[in-house]
Amino acid sequence: MLYDVIVVGSGISGLFAALYAKKSGNKVAVLTKSNPFRSSSAVASGGINAVIDTTAYDSIEQHISDTFLGASGLGYKETIKKMCEDAPYIIKELEEIGVEFDKTEDGSIAQRPFGGTKAKRTCYIADKTGASIVQKLLQKCRKEGIEILANHKFLNITKFNEKLSGITVLRRADSHVVAFACKSLILAGGGYAGIFRGHSTNAQENSGDVIAAALRAGMRLSNMEFVQFHPTTLLNSGALISEAARGEGAVIVDEKGERFTDELQTRDKLSRDILKHQLEGHKTYLDMRQLGKDTIEKKLPSTRAKALSAAGVDIVNELLEITPSAHYSIGGIYTRSDTSTDMARVFACGECAVTGVHGANRLGGNSLLESAYFGKIAGINASKAVLKSDFLPIDYAQVEKESRRVDIVLSGEALFNINSMRKNLGDVLFKSAGVFRRESSLLDALSYVSYLISKSYGLHCVNKERDNNVELISILEFKNALIIAESMILSALKRRESRGVHFREDFPQQDDRNFGMPSYTKQLSSDLYEITFEENTIENLWYKFTNLFNLQRSRDGKSYA
Repeated sequence: MLYDVIVVGSGISGLFAALYAKKSGNKVAVLTKSNPFRSSSAVASGGINAVIDTTAYDSIEQHISDTFLGASGLGYKETIKKMCEDAPYIIKELEEIGVEFDKTEDGSIAQRPFGGTKAKRTCYIADKTGASIVQKLLQKCRKEGIEILANHKFLNITKFNEKLSGITVLRRADSHVVAFACKSLILAGGGYAGIFRGHSTNAQENSGDVIAAALRAGMRLSNMEFVQFHPTTLLNSGALISEAARGEGAVIVDEKGERFTDELQTRDKLSRDILKHQLEGHKTYLDMRQLGKDTIEKKLPSTRAKALSAAGVDIVNELLEITPSAHYSIGGIYTRSDTSTDMARVFACGECAVTGVHGANRLGGNSLLESAYFGKIAGINASKAVLKSDFLPIDYAQVEKESRRVDIVLSGEALFNINSMRKNLGDVLFKSAGVFRRESSLLDALSYVSYLISKSYGLHCVNKERDNNVELISILEFKNALIIAESMILSALKRRESRGVHFREDFPQQDDRNFGMPSYTKQLSSDLYEITFEENTIENLWYKFTNLFNLQRSRDGKSYA
């Protein structure tokens, strides 16, 4: 199948990208490995930031300042400025396609405060903002004739003479590998917080598939050490309790009913406060009782339903026990300000991309804004690239290689339990490479990941059926998760400081002199990574190489340094 533009990912970023790529009359397809409503965007409930009324309590300059300050020294000021300036127009555009934001009594858009700012800047639809936006964008995409390829798992990028020619895809209906040719490719396939299985708000399928494929294709990753933990998730499931609750006035207390932290500080600080309190022997709860039944039913209906179904707690009159869980991966594919990557005609946006607006810590409400803003830019620039390009041949030797890999996983003898391995990986990452880190714990995590890699040969399907084989998908995702986990840990080891969501107990201070710059990860071979720290200019031009490390993966007990 031939497409001018293929978009991998059906969240807000991918759908915006597809719509803007379609404006030039291109043949556009959106690829998603499951149902579009399983995207991270669809379950993002809190809201989207924008300064609507500059005459009242807020200003675009303050939005810029809050975002830049929240990035802990790694944000790109000019990029942040452009995104914040465009935010009101994005809200207007969403309204024009049918998104119905909650309104105040005078008919203006209602806004709530989120962490990192005391301003009421977050536009919302109760506590189901992401799903409402995704629904309208999907309807618009279908109306515009964009093809939605659901249940197609992206595998790898195909190249001809080292140039983009298309992608390989696993068709889930029959487990066959197929190839799609394209002139431009937009990667918008979400993040990797799902690798913390059992300790994540994400679905397990959010294992960094797109990011791992980009690394294999020779693209650089950036800031892989920065994973944001959401401070308020259900204790036993990791299910997200939206920041909307705290924005409406919910407080955090311990088993004595005492408040011990500032609920509207940035997520990294709040997560550390909560986990530290737990490690000291306390339980932690979200208290929404003072909001009253009417406010909860109007503004937090999904939160109440989730607490009832998942924890058996009615938040109208009961405390809800909470804990931090991995929520958002700030690291990902390196992009320039135009969303271009290291490979010509390949663009990236959304959570899988490092755009420069989050730096080392993301403010709540900025992710949906970032997704829409950079989705537009990716769609526009992918369209421009189409005009300068021809279709290149697909290397069917690569397609055959992918097919053999799938056949081996399907046909071999299953030696290990994939679900146990995924859960064990999540437990180790949370304990040793989570909210708190130190060299010894990171080395423990790296050793365990290396062990899992050495055992991954024994992962085969118990169920040999080809039709919609869920086990096959899980195994392919897990192998990508191991690549992502390794990249994250290696970057965390080499960033010997604490900054934003990356907190090293053995290096508790921020070190601007040596580490006041983004990190890069490049795969030099299957067993060799290069980690660099590099400065940048406003236009994202990278220069001044310092702290260059060649890191050999060790699977035989040798040093990782």
